[in-house]
Amino acid sequence: MLSYRHAFHAGNHADILKHSVLINILESLNQKEKPYTVFDTHAGSGLYQLNDERILKTQEAQNGIISLLNQMNNIDFPDSLLNYFKIAELYKKHNLYPGSVEIEKIFLDNSSEHIVSELNNSEIEVLKKNANSKPLALLCKTKTQVKTQVHHRDGIETILALTPPKIKRGLCLIDPSYEEKNEYKHIGETAIKIHKKWNVGIIAIWYPLIFHRLIEIEQMKKNIIANVKTQNQNTQILDATLLVNKENSHTETSLKDNSGPPRLYGSGMLVINSPWKLDEKTKDNLSYIANCIYKNGCPSYNLTMY
Repeated sequence: MLSYRHAFHAGNHADILKHSVLINILESLNQKEKPYTVFDTHAGSGLYQLNDERILKTQEAQNGIISLLNQMNNIDFPDSLLNYFKIAELYKKHNLYPGSVEIEKIFLDNSSEHIVSELNNSEIEVLKKNANSKPLALLCKTKTQVKTQVHHRDGIETILALTPPKIKRGLCLIDPSYEEKNEYKHIGETAIKIHKKWNVGIIAIWYPLIFHRLIEIEQMKKNIIANVKTQNQNTQILDATLLVNKENSHTETSLKDNSGPPRLYGSGMLVINSPWKLDEKTKDNLSYIANCIYKNGCPSYNLTMY
């Protein structure tokens, strides 16, 4: 555990999916001039240098966000990607890629709550510095920066301890590294507990697509959907996946040779209490992204509403 470092992967295809969905959710929350709460359970360092040797070594940002931005400068894109384009392009000019914490800061104002967690000792001090620095843009209507609360603890413990929040509207982003086989079950059980405690909260769960973990992934999703629908059949759940390679591909990372088990060939977002029209926006986004930068003949994206 705790061997994962997002600096190797910042700006890759998984971030493109996660952050485009995250921004559309935050846009939806900002449509009302009311405060809200955002939890981020696995914050990492919050902000990443595109010239970091770890990013350059894997080339994942080059094949991901940098390639996408190059295409977006030349090919018309859907309105639902506009803020993602503006934010990523702005940070790229400073040789940076914004993680989820930085993106959340751009949309939240000082009447809202921003609670982020990171357990890794090597990340926490950088996160504290980045979390309280001024973002390069503010898209909240009041143009006042939120005060981010940083917890040096397991993010699952944080969210279970602090839900339901005082400000009931809001979002919880859960995006662990899934380094252990039992983490899928743990995240599924956690999402169910959170929803029972905070049934109006939007819960956005990122998950990897890895061939030798497909059983665990599908079971996690199945359990979440069944439990949520048992509580309220009308709860909207979005499941969206972006596929960039075939299931048995080894090409996702250049850090290891090809002798091990298949690596990440895509990823997904499962969103409980999916906001109105998030499914339409996500479909438009993923169709564009897949056509722009991932043209390898494999299925490009899937989207299901429950």
